[in-house]
Amino acid sequence: MFVLTKLITTPEGCDFYMLGGFATLKEAANAATEEYKEYNKKASFVNLEMVNEWLATRGEYSFRQDRQNRIQLDISDIQEGKVIPAEHQRIYHHENDESAAMNLSESICPDGVTVAEK
Repeated sequence: MFVLTKLITTPEGCDFYMLGGFATLKEAANAATEEYKEYNKKASFVNLEMVNEWLATRGEYSFRQDRQNRIQLDISDIQEGKVIPAEHQRIYHHENDESAAMNLSESICPDGVTVAEK
């Protein structure tokens, strides 16, 4: 069984939805594409086809409308008595501003000593 979930992020917060279970990955991808189409009303036919193909092969898709609004779709293969694959276990991750700044700082200056020169 394939379980479809959706996470919507807005400035007001995050909402997580479990949308349903499907017998095949193709059915789940089609349902997820419909969710994406509803969210991104400007999506072209070609874009929808690309999203559907991505979902059918990767099982997940994320689209950011702007800096604060995003949809994340995930299709997880659920088998009785088995753990969900690790790449589909995490639903959402948020870094606070301090850790994001720290990551940026580390990527610019990995040794922690180097100083930028003018």
